[in-house]
Amino acid sequence: MITYILDLIRKGQVKPGERLPTEKQLTEELAVSRTCVREAIKSLESLQLISVRPKIGAVVLEPSPVALINAEYLSTSAFMQQADSLIEFRKGLELGLVALAAEKSTEADWATMREVLAEQEAALRMDRSTPQGDLLFHEAIGKANIRFHKAVAEATRNPLAIMVLQAISEPLIEVSRRTNEMPGVPEAGLRQHWAIYRAIRENNPEKARHAMRAHLQAAERNAHILQTAGEAAATLPATLAPSAEKSGESV
Repeated sequence: MITYILDLIRKGQVKPGERLPTEKQLTEELAVSRTCVREAIKSLESLQLISVRPKIGAVVLEPSPVALINAEYLSTSAFMQQADSLIEFRKGLELGLVALAAEKSTEADWATMREVLAEQEAALRMDRSTPQGDLLFHEAIGKANIRFHKAVAEATRNPLAIMVLQAISEPLIEVSRRTNEMPGVPEAGLRQHWAIYRAIRENNPEKARHAMRAHLQAAERNAHILQTAGEAAATLPATLAPSAEKSGESV
């Protein structure tokens, strides 16, 4: 959430003095809760990147290099804490679920999975050359990703599994959105989903578990690559910021 708003500011989509999208618009557009939006707004206000004004909303302030550095660090740190916890939990949960799905799934389950895989393939053909197109792509690929993992849970015939996947869908969407910005990651995710589907279709629990493990390990690697890149981006401007401020230049 913080990263999304930072991107709007950095790319000039919302300029100093202009209002951010409303809480309702952000919750609907990003499929996140109001609590998530409010916490992000509070954090960015404390960093003096925005000002929340009664009857007006959140207004973007003129960002200083230091404020942007601190926000970037906060975003990277929060993302990694969430990603590590989520992946650790998913390893314990989804390796068991996919094995059960391989044992219990039916033709109807396989058809649902193929339908979701077709949605992923359609998303990958979308035009991403504009900010709006890129936003629509990430929304489509994120929803398809969640739907696939829910389809696996539903194939276990265990209502608790479905409830748990629903409970973690919001952080899963955010982690997916961040990692899918990396080149080649959406395409690799689709290939990994196909491998999981084929193993389930073959009623092979061990093969299904292996395919899911490879998928989760890839997600973990991608998250740590993002962490390294984020830390590097936050550190470099911090070194340059003092001299830039003295010369009156922006970083």
